[in-house]
Amino acid sequence: MLFNVEYDHGDVLEGYLIPDGFSDEPKIIVARDDGTLVSFSCDQPRPAVVQSGRHATGMVGFRLDRKTMPDLVLQDHLAIHEAKSGLLIYRRPLIDSPVQMKLLRLELSLLPMNKFDQYCGHHFQYAVSAVERYGHETTLQAFHLNGVPSIFISGRLLLRNYEEFLDKGFRVIADIPDPYYEMASRLFILKRLAKGSVTFIGDRDRLILSAAVEHFADVNLTDTAGLNRALKRAPDKVRTVLLSPVTRQLVTSYPEQRVSRRDVAPAIDALSRFTVVGYGDENTHFQDAVGELLGLEGPSIPVLPRHSILKELARQLSELPVVELMLEEDLIFDHYVRHALMPYIS
Repeated sequence: MLFNVEYDHGDVLEGYLIPDGFSDEPKIIVARDDGTLVSFSCDQPRPAVVQSGRHATGMVGFRLDRKTMPDLVLQDHLAIHEAKSGLLIYRRPLIDSPVQMKLLRLELSLLPMNKFDQYCGHHFQYAVSAVERYGHETTLQAFHLNGVPSIFISGRLLLRNYEEFLDKGFRVIADIPDPYYEMASRLFILKRLAKGSVTFIGDRDRLILSAAVEHFADVNLTDTAGLNRALKRAPDKVRTVLLSPVTRQLVTSYPEQRVSRRDVAPAIDALSRFTVVGYGDENTHFQDAVGELLGLEGPSIPVLPRHSILKELARQLSELPVVELMLEEDLIFDHYVRHALMPYIS
């Protein structure tokens, strides 16, 4: 999906929305200040879109003016979403002085920090959370919103595919999970997915995780011996979900790509370019650093609490040699990161 607002003059606003489907009819939902929603079909022709083979009719442009919305100029916080996916296309600032920064929060855990994103995203003009759910092209478009100086993007992205934007004004923040705790989280989510009770996992991730969901569906996570057997017998498609996920996310270009010890150094090098790095249970440091960066009160920034059940499962996993082998790169990476951050988290 490609989208942008080319200009907003208060009483006239124009943009475009090119859907993923070649023959789809794009529609936008306009949210007014009073909370009411108005639907519009894109009815402005863009011949270049047809010529490039991106859309059958080229009817992908939209225009809001006094005719379509008489009080458009009075809508201080107007927002435009794509009708099918709900993706934010454009919004006028929610606050008087949004943060003038382009920021990526790289999600390194399968458990998302939704409240963190909601709180911080409110202080930016454009914000999108869990952007990986919309696909690579749409994610690139969010990074390419050059006319918007205030952008907050969060997602579980493979950094290598978006690293170029670090040279184009984007700053990166990330909270690094403990390797054993992250594996515990993933196993817990796999069990929940088997019951169909997880809403924050997108369709693409469900497909990637499907083999692991089936493999662990009948495994009792509190039975250490049974869990150990399941991990040892896991086929490659299952192991891929659990193998050093943080290192892989920092250095690989596609989900199935493996890593080795040689990739730890490039992962650390990538991390050195981040503006703020949090670690494990030390949420206070991460909150304060992000607050200082954005000009917000650090303690008011919500973070994801560590759950006692997952902590206990992580402890059990740390005693299994098969887990140590599966997390080898992340454990080495974790050692160096913990050592580097010790002055800030001790």
